[in-house]
Amino acid sequence: MAAPVSQLLARTDIWLGRQWQQDNPGTGSGYAPLDDLLAGKGWPQVGVVELIGDCTGLGDLLLPVLKAQQSSDRWQLCLAPPGQPYAPAWADAGIALERLVWVDAECRKEQLWTLEQALNSGRCSLILAWLEKLSGSEARRLQLAAQKGGCLLFLHLPESVLAEHHAVALRLGVVASQSGCTLRLIKQRGGWPAPDLPLPLPHRPVPHAPATHRFQQGGPAAEVTMPEAGVVQGPW
Repeated sequence: MAAPVSQLLARTDIWLGRQWQQDNPGTGSGYAPLDDLLAGKGWPQVGVVELIGDCTGLGDLLLPVLKAQQSSDRWQLCLAPPGQPYAPAWADAGIALERLVWVDAECRKEQLWTLEQALNSGRCSLILAWLEKLSGSEARRLQLAAQKGGCLLFLHLPESVLAEHHAVALRLGVVASQSGCTLRLIKQRGGWPAPDLPLPLPHRPVPHAPATHRFQQGGPAAEVTMPEAGVVQGPW
């Protein structure tokens, strides 16, 4: 006679999906409906999270986790954002500017090199980055580097990346709406498919500076400019 399901589930040599969630608790997103959607009840503690689609004006989606990460003594890094970060707006949102670094790298090779170095260093707790494209092998390298350095990397990417498989911790489709955004769960480790999630977000000005504004060297969230193209050498 076949063993009852309860007996099979009690076997130590059978892996259960909930075991992954118990062993890998998440970092609260600040939004209860989103936490319920995600395995571990929150963002992954380390690894790559891909936000796929137009996220313009949706900075509040990541503001709670960014503020939570600033309780550590490590850096938070912002790489190649679509607009120049505006220090007063970040400060008004509760971000400690002395722990925030803006890296201005326009060349794709420099962007990937910078990300891998920052992730491997172990000096960053969270990175926000915007890339125009990313291959499957590049995504895998960044995921491994994030795991090694204990860092959480949020990658903003266009929908064209959906054509490739990316071995990352989490992939979310993002569609802006009048009240916030709608999130589509594309892939997550240790989780299950779920319906799209309409997520209301508080409205605040996008923390980007006017086109003529630039941070002063040595000031809060000072700009860090990468070397000229050809100086940075790496495997990318």
